[in-house]
Amino acid sequence: MYFNNLNQIVESLDTDESTKNDPIKRTFVFDGKHLTANVGIVRDSGNALHTQKHHDEILVIIEGNVDFKVGHEVKKVSKGDLVFIPQNTLHGPILEEGERFAALSVFAPYFDRSKNNIVWDRD
Repeated sequence: MYFNNLNQIVESLDTDESTKNDPIKRTFVFDGKHLTANVGIVRDSGNALHTQKHHDEILVIIEGNVDFKVGHEVKKVSKGDLVFIPQNTLHGPILEEGERFAALSVFAPYFDRSKNNIVWDRD
């Protein structure tokens, strides 16, 4: 599949089985030899901070106006913002009650969903 519509993905959010118990629910939309793209949505308040030890990540914010942490820096992000997250860096949205967040996320290298790639700060 070469084409997808972000609005339709956010509305339907068919959560991938590998993320059903995570604070960020993800739909994986593209897998290549060297990268993986997914749409992640957070609807519960609190933090969804986490680390990927082996993946760099680029986010395109598609919904929300929330605080987002990367390393020691916290910034308000909203639709259209881009965020770069180096591998092994604590990051994620911090939502107040009633806030929602959605982003297109591109991981490199390829994100093998059969492995435990994410370490959650809540654990």
